[in-house]
This record gives sequence, C-alpha cells and structure tokens, in this order.
Amino acid sequence: MSTASKPRASHDIKVLAKTFEILEALHRSDDKGARLSEIAATVKLPKPTVFRILRSLEKLGYVVFDTGLETYRIAQRLKDLGQSRLSEVIGRLGRPAMMRLLAEFEQTVNLATFENNTLIYKDMLEGLRSVRMQPVPGTFLRLTHSALGKSLLAFLPAERVLALVDGQSRSGQNPGSALKASSFLRELQRIRKLGYAVDNQQVEQGLCCVAAPIFDKQGHPVASISISGSSSVLTPAIIRQIGMRVRQACDEISLSLGYSPA
Repeated sequence: MSTASKPRASHDIKVLAKTFEILEALHRSDDKGARLSEIAATVKLPKPTVFRILRSLEKLGYVVFDTGLETYRIAQRLKDLGQSRLSEVIGRLGRPAMMRLLAEFEQTVNLATFENNTLIYKDMLEGLRSVRMQPVPGTFLRLTHSALGKSLLAFLPAERVLALVDGQSRSGQNPGSALKASSFLRELQRIRKLGYAVDNQQVEQGLCCVAAPIFDKQGHPVASISISGSSSVLTPAIIRQIGMRVRQACDEISLSLGYSPA
C-alpha cells in the first residue's frame, strides 16, 4: 500500500465510526426517534456532518425521516438484519432451560419468538405426560389467545397491543373479534403483575398452558417459554408453581441477553 492511500483510509474509518455512533444514538432513542440537533449533541459532531450521514443512511433504507415530527429513527430493514441472529441466540439459551423445566414438571415445554409483530413457534420438548399439541416449529400462533402470546403483549404499550389485536382480527387470526379491548387490557395488567400468563383451553380443548416472557437488552419482549399439559392435571396450585418457575427461567435468559430489570 502506498503512503498516499493512508490518509484516505484513515478518513474512511473515521466516517464509518461516526456512522455507527449516530446509529447507536438512534438505537437508544428507540422508536420515538430523535431530531437532528439532538443526535448531533449526543454524538458531539457538527450538524452538517450528521445530516450528510443520516441522508446517506436514509437513501440506503436504514434510517427513516418523519417529515411531520422532523425526527429520524432506525428503519425496520436495519432491525431485521439482527433478528435472525437474536432468534438463534434465544434458541441456544432456551434449550437448557426448557430441558430443566421438562425434567421438573414432565410436561411439554414450548418456545416461541416475537418477530415482526408475529408469534412464531420455534421449539418443543414433549413431556412424559403430554397432551399432543397441534402447532409444529415454524408455524404462527395467535397472540391474543395463547399464553405464549399474552405473556408478550402484557409488556407492550396499550396502543400497540390494540393495533396488533385489530390486525389479527382483519387477517382472520382472531375470528369474530369477540375480544373486548378493555377487558383484555385488564387481563394483560394482571399478567404483567404476575409475570406469567395462562390460557386454559383457549387454544386447544383440554389443554392448559403457562408462559412467561423473555426480554432483550432494551427491555423489549422478544420471546416466551411455556409449559403445557392437560387442564385436568394443571390445577390452580400447580399453575402457580409452574408460573413462578417459568418466569424464573425466562428471567435468567433475559439477563443473558443483556436485559437489566432496572
């Protein structure tokens, strides 16, 4: 490499470093977005420099500019780049926890991930005294009926929950939309206090499930684990015991993902 090329390479690295500083600042702002002046102040760079980088990222589809609010936020395209990797990490961390729960309760243990507003059934360890479940890994589950889904919805903003419920009603996942928003939101509040959700024959006749959420390092619910068994076997006392253990297992996975309860 000639000495003449070194200054250019150094410049490219600096620009790249500035770009990642800006992306990290947008990441911390979450979905609210941030104004140009706020981003420039956070990364301690001149506004013209930040503006040029943001415009380039916008053209590439990695940043979205809201003309009404005059704010920038990370685009879904950039979020999707790390989604599959996160799913793999959750699967790897979840397997040992699922095996421990299976050994303790001898009931079927399930794992689902929350990707692009969709609940995806990822893994299952069949119990010794299990009721055969219909879903298989890779299929979609109903957010509003399954314990896996409700444990996630309980930790989302109410407006997003209502939008997801409305979307499932239109897509036919929630036929008849018999769900009443106010009563459902109250149920989610109770789930949030308990730390786990229950569905008793809401998904399948004779089947009861108890689930708790897994959080990423930003505190977003990204997956859930459930234990399912016969509704005649899972009595209220056993459900409480399972709920506490599943919640504990999911909390440990969340901490491994970088989640901080504070």
